[in-house]
Amino acid sequence: MSRPIPIEEMVRVFKSRHRTSHLFKIDNFSLFKKYQLEKVNSSVFDLGGHKWTLCVFPNGRKNASGHYVSIFLMSQASVNVKIEYELFVVSQLEQKWESYGHREFGIYPKPTGKGNPKLISLVDLERNGYLIGDSCMCGVKLHGIEPAESGTAECFSLIENPLNHKVTWMMTRFSSFEPEKAHHSHEFVVGNRKWRIQVHPRGFGEEKDESFSVYLLGEGFINNASKTKTYAKFKLRVLDQVNRNHVEKTCSGWLETSKGFADFMCLTKLVEPYLVNDKLYVGVDFEVVSVATYC
Repeated sequence: MSRPIPIEEMVRVFKSRHRTSHLFKIDNFSLFKKYQLEKVNSSVFDLGGHKWTLCVFPNGRKNASGHYVSIFLMSQASVNVKIEYELFVVSQLEQKWESYGHREFGIYPKPTGKGNPKLISLVDLERNGYLIGDSCMCGVKLHGIEPAESGTAECFSLIENPLNHKVTWMMTRFSSFEPEKAHHSHEFVVGNRKWRIQVHPRGFGEEKDESFSVYLLGEGFINNASKTKTYAKFKLRVLDQVNRNHVEKTCSGWLETSKGFADFMCLTKLVEPYLVNDKLYVGVDFEVVSVATYC
């Protein structure tokens, strides 16, 4: 099954024709099941004078799990007027979409969500041209509001073994690092986000004076990245410089700022073959990372 026009052109045309909409394109759709990711949230976008996100469950939510795509529109603050909205999945074969019709969001004093746990079945998604090349496009359109110059769109993807996925920090003159402080590697880029490795030579929190603590810090974004949480699965490691029997721990999840281990390595083990000639190698190896961009 192939598209009549490139998907990038579909996105451009859709934005020009639906100027009160936000489109959320998801690539590498099958990886959500592989990595057991329940849901993904879009970045915050502005429609009708309110701020929203889309929350998509690629393999269904709760009772719909494993059989449907579930999509919800989430307000980010109070909604003080009734708003008519429509959630949809876009066909990549013809100019149509699958939706469950116009719905009223209503007035809510606090952030809330409205949507459909059974927007489209996973069977129909693939069989009827809504999922082609492991990509699908879903979104929301508000009705009865002043149209903008163009609709908005963003693209989300999970990338396995991304470029520069393995980074090693050589800590020379390790004994000179102040033991009570946190220390950081140089900044590096994986996916479309900037990262640093952080270490606490004599431990952090409850592991103080017990462990060597290691974390991965997510910092700024590059290029046209949308500012969302980043999913990553990665190994943190301290390298064995003699036998290559490295100390490694795997971590995964959605990162806003940092993830890692206060108890990464017992301080009594921070000797040869890991610490050799006052030099220590600390690294990270990404198995998968999410990338989100405006498109």
